[in-house]
Amino acid sequence: MPTGIAWNVENPLKPTALFDTNARRIIPFELADWLAEMGATYASHEVIADAPLECLSSPYSADVLAITIRLRAGMVAGTDYNLGQAYPFTVRLTGSDGQIDDRTLWLKLTDR
Repeated sequence: MPTGIAWNVENPLKPTALFDTNARRIIPFELADWLAEMGATYASHEVIADAPLECLSSPYSADVLAITIRLRAGMVAGTDYNLGQAYPFTVRLTGSDGQIDDRTLWLKLTDR
């Protein structure tokens, strides 16, 4: 799951963090508990981010993904996204035994 004080995890099915529309942030995402839940070891992952978000990279090291997210270039407030709205991105994890599971995180867009 995501780590750090930025994340509101009151609803564990919808972890949400504030995200400035000008930001380009690395979001650490720990996999150890998730892999233990699956009873598997890491094989691969994919980060799925639909507009207005974009994943630039997501290197894996020592059971942690370092997911770099930003707002896609050229997105316009009020047309392509709404301030105050939360937008999802999904981490799809594949275990060494072929299991595939998704976890979705939400970024609430702000202009501060």
